[in-house]
Order: sequence, then C-alpha cells, then structure tokens
Amino acid sequence: MAVTPLYASILAFVYIALAYGVIRNRYRFEVSLGDGGHTKLNRMIRGHGNFSEYVPIALLLMVIAEMANADKTIIHLIGATLLSGRLLHAYALALTDANMFARRSGMILTFTAIVIGAGTCLTIGLGV
Repeated sequence: MAVTPLYASILAFVYIALAYGVIRNRYRFEVSLGDGGHTKLNRMIRGHGNFSEYVPIALLLMVIAEMANADKTIIHLIGATLLSGRLLHAYALALTDANMFARRSGMILTFTAIVIGAGTCLTIGLGV
C-alpha cells in the first residue's frame, strides 16, 4: 500500500482550509489584493503561502523515496512529521495571535521532515 497519497490528501484538505481562511477574511475586510493593513488577513495569507512553499518539496521527497522502495516506516515518519509541523504552523498563524512557540515548533517539524526526506533520497541515490 502506498503511503504518500495518505499524507498528500490530508495536506490537500489543510491547504483548502487555509485558502478558505484567506478568502473568508478577504470578504470580511473587503480586500481584493494585499492585506489592506489587516494583521489577521496578513497572517492568513502568509500561513497559506508558507504552506504552499514548503509542502511540495517535502511531498516530492516522499514520493521519490517511496518510488525507490524506501522503508514505509521512514515514509510515515516524514509524512507524520510534516503533517504535525504544518498543522502547528497553521494553528499559530490562523487561530492565535501568531503564537511563536507553535509557529517555531511547526517550522522545526517541517524542516525536520524535509531533512529526513532529503537524507533518505540521498542515501538511496548514493546506493548506501
């Protein structure tokens, strides 16, 4: 059974939720472009943008590792770490006044997932 589609689909739903948050706040503040000086809208925009900047590379590394028959436990580790990190980061920006502990923890988990994915792909590529 493939592992990456599980995490990709859950992360896609998170992405849609973040996009909806941006749209909802654009209507609320009547802002078409930019953030109109609204801190809440700016946080929503950046949360959505940050998600779309980091998730694709992590999922790409997962797909590559999985297609190269990496241990499924490693793939789950990458996926669960990424998902946890993205949820924490989204929570920090969307539902709090930019809770720095949650935001920082979310980014640490996200970077950890990317590093594990890159390391896994590198070892596979080197034949180690």
